[in-house]
Formats: sequence, structure tokens, C-alpha cells
Amino acid sequence: MKSAGQPAPEDRTPGIMEFAGLGMLNAVCLLAGLGLGWLLDGALGTFPVFLFVGLVAGIAAGIALTRVELRRWY
Repeated sequence: MKSAGQPAPEDRTPGIMEFAGLGMLNAVCLLAGLGLGWLLDGALGTFPVFLFVGLVAGIAAGIALTRVELRRWY
């Protein structure tokens, strides 16, 4: 049920805080991938192999999660 004066959820457009949240989501994905890759490289002594794998995985996760979030509005 829609209350008076408030737009329906499907009519709501993202504001600055939603975009800031997307930026934080991407930063966390990237840092998590890099951190896990760095830890794995340290444990296995394969520096920088898993660092690069973590970088690619973090970028891919950030893109995928950004797409999911943006589908709410577009």
C-alpha cells in the first residue's frame, strides 16, 4: 500500500547515497580480492600469482554486484 506523498518503490530514482554505496561496494570487493590473493600468495610463496587472480576476481565481483544493484532502478 502506497502512503500519501511517497513515491512507489518502482518510481524511486537513486540518489547520491545509493551511488556512494555502489562505490563502497566496489571498493570492498576489490580490497577483499586483493587481500585474499595476498594472503594466499604469502602462504604458498607464489607472489604475485594469486594477487592478480584476486584482483580480477574482485573486479568481476564488483561489476556483477553493481549490475544487480542498478537493475533495481534501470
